[in-house]
Amino acid sequence: MTTIWIDAHLSPAIAIWITNTFGITALALRDLGLRDAEDPEIFEAAKAQGVIFMTKDSDFVDLVERLGSPPQIIWLTCGNTSNVRLREILSSVLPETLE
Repeated sequence: MTTIWIDAHLSPAIAIWITNTFGITALALRDLGLRDAEDPEIFEAAKAQGVIFMTKDSDFVDLVERLGSPPQIIWLTCGNTSNVRLREILSSVLPETLE
């Protein structure tokens, strides 16, 4: 089963929306007790759990390039945007991304 962890720089509401909209488990780092964790700790936890990690932070892309996958990364490059706009973007690209 697909599980997505949502980075602390994104609203936890996005995790709830993804779960309700797409029927897949999405969890905010806050809800996992990892909100204040350093990137390498988050990366290793995501790797151990085999989850997909959604982030705007290029540091996670660098970690995958250096250390390999998993975790898979969904790297959002849309810059600062409202949750409404982010939901619009994800509605159009997330289903195909998860195939």
